Amino acid sequence: MSSPETPSPKGATSTNKITHLGEFRLKRKLGAGGMGDVYLAEQESLDRKVAIKTLKKKFANDPGFVERFYREAKAMAKLDHPNVVRCYAVGESHGFHYVAIEYIDGKSMQDWINEVKTLSVGDATHIILACLDALSHAHETKIIHRDIKPDNILVTSKGVVKVADLGLAKAVDEDNSMTQSGTGLGTPLYMPPEQARNAKHVDYRTDIYALGGTFYNFLTGKFPFSGDTALELIMKKESGKFESVRKLNSEVPEKLDLLIEKMMAKNPDHRFKSCAEIMTLLEDMELESPTLSFIDSVEAASGSRVRRKGKSKVSSVPPQKRSSGHEVSSAKDAAQSASKSKEVVEKRVWFIQHQNAAGKEMVSKMTVAQIKQGVKAGVINTSAKVKRTAEGKFISLAQCPEFDSVMQVRTIKDKADARAMNMEDKIKEISRDYDRRHRRRFFKNLAEGTWGWISLIIYLGVIIGIGYLAVMFVPELWRWIAEKMNLT
Repeated sequence: MSSPETPSPKGATSTNKITHLGEFRLKRKLGAGGMGDVYLAEQESLDRKVAIKTLKKKFANDPGFVERFYREAKAMAKLDHPNVVRCYAVGESHGFHYVAIEYIDGKSMQDWINEVKTLSVGDATHIILACLDALSHAHETKIIHRDIKPDNILVTSKGVVKVADLGLAKAVDEDNSMTQSGTGLGTPLYMPPEQARNAKHVDYRTDIYALGGTFYNFLTGKFPFSGDTALELIMKKESGKFESVRKLNSEVPEKLDLLIEKMMAKNPDHRFKSCAEIMTLLEDMELESPTLSFIDSVEAASGSRVRRKGKSKVSSVPPQKRSSGHEVSSAKDAAQSASKSKEVVEKRVWFIQHQNAAGKEMVSKMTVAQIKQGVKAGVINTSAKVKRTAEGKFISLAQCPEFDSVMQVRTIKDKADARAMNMEDKIKEISRDYDRRHRRRFFKNLAEGTWGWISLIIYLGVIIGIGYLAVMFVPELWRWIAEKMNLT
């Protein structure tokens, strides 16, 4: 298949070039990708820039591949996420199969890595979190990328991270991932060993492995595994042994080192269960930079990801205007009145149903101030109930305006404590898994070393035995030969 910039294969004259594919006006060639050529185009109906990808001849001549290409493009179009490159259209025009996707006015992370070599922990975490968010969304819609690598992670001029080729990578990867060698290995540098064995039967954990390898590359400037051929590379991956990130970059915290190692576990069952699980751990580590330091743009701050953990803004109330002494006096009186009213409320006695230190349920009489203090100190739990009179009905603390503020603070604290405990448990789990694998590796190496010594001892024993037999029997043999040949 010829390029859209060459004469049309369907009868166009030699002086004419294809300028449109469907409603998209081609402006200039941007480069070549795994599927074919990539063009900058304008969608005339919506007056916006798009990127057009056309299929290579070897793919376009395969009806099965073309059908799969359209199916995956339609699946990709269903994804709606700020960190995913959007798919606008797929079709055929002038004999060319094409897909129109969101145009990114930036560079791929492979281009950035070629330029800056390595990323800071904060920048790398920022990008990986955006990718995890995008992949989590894709996995929920049953789409697996299967070709995660720096080339497929784009960053706009404003610093927004975009995962490219979601859905489309699946079709290309099945036919093209293992045909290259040397530095052009591409996908095999990041793919997990099970994908090399059978690319058609993998699940979302293949993306987790590849993203772990990408994380490794961002922080070290190196690949976890390398080889001169795809076969050599895959054989090294089957061993599951690679240098730790922390060994190559001392700025990487031990927790992050363990997390990346678990993302890249050789056995898929030993990896994280989901992208969401990794996101939770990374967010709790609080390593992410708010913006990407290598993006030199005044718009970068506003264009970066705004995520989670944002503190609520506290609105300020402008000071009262002092137009007259009467108004000032009124304000003072109002303040004093409010203060007295608060004191009355704080001293008001309530009946409270709660548990004592031994866990036994009891009813006590306490003032509002005492109940608040008990809730803050954790002596009174959030499930306690109160009532104003002995004959009244108990209701939860959260239903009473008097305790609303203290209950909100306590709920936030409980959630923070629970998250911290959860984080601690997960880190312990990673550490235990890390220790188990290192023990297995130690005993395996010990066994291999022991067998090597045993083999050497047997070999030396055989050599010594042959030498002994030669010393004992060669003279006798020589005498026997001499007698038979009358040489004596």
